[in-house]
Amino acid sequence: MKTIATNTFLLTLIVLLGFSCHEQPEKTETDKFEQELQNFNQTMGELGQTMDMMDAMQQEVDMVEQQRSEGQISDEQADKLLNEIKQTYGRAIARRSKSNPASGLPTWARELGLTEPAGLMLDPDYSQMTSADNPSEGFNSIMLVYSGSYQTAMAEAERIAKAAGIPISKDYEQAIELSQTYSSTPIKGIAYMNFDPFISDNDINISITVDEEGMLTISAVDIRQMKRQVSRGDQEIENSEFP
Repeated sequence: MKTIATNTFLLTLIVLLGFSCHEQPEKTETDKFEQELQNFNQTMGELGQTMDMMDAMQQEVDMVEQQRSEGQISDEQADKLLNEIKQTYGRAIARRSKSNPASGLPTWARELGLTEPAGLMLDPDYSQMTSADNPSEGFNSIMLVYSGSYQTAMAEAERIAKAAGIPISKDYEQAIELSQTYSSTPIKGIAYMNFDPFISDNDINISITVDEEGMLTISAVDIRQMKRQVSRGDQEIENSEFP
């Protein structure tokens, strides 16, 4: 469960980082092109650094899991260390992003049936968005992150997912089955998703997850708009290389 919630959370952060940049003042076409190229190169550099951070995080996670499997640390100690690693790296990646901070659900997300939780506190470091109305971003996405009690987060996640018609993740269901068969330790947290990560996308990918510490994350990304934006960016790069 830790992997499902964390991977979804970090992947959404990378999406936001990759498409975030500030609007530039009106310039000549040559100046615009040079500025866009500079922004692109800077973004690629930031994405590379972000991937390096994720690799470093994974190495630390693997080390903790190895210590757990060898009996050097208890499950409780391992879970505490893993949460600290996730919080440290996740917050650093979030702060690297230059996306617009989000304080609530935009209209387009509410029209999907999504609602905000009650009894939880919004985390401004993590909560970010992009907009199709911003030419430099070109697609709608939202990620809202909340902290609070584990019980409240679980109850609110269930309510929000039910209202929006988002089913429990297939990966989560499989994890539950494996846990019931091979482990005496119950899985904490939950994941609701209308898509299969790394396998198939929906027109708009929606996920509602709660990790073992009670961090609730609501994310929605318009995949159709994002793919069009990527295609436009690739075409612009190709045209600049072959005038």
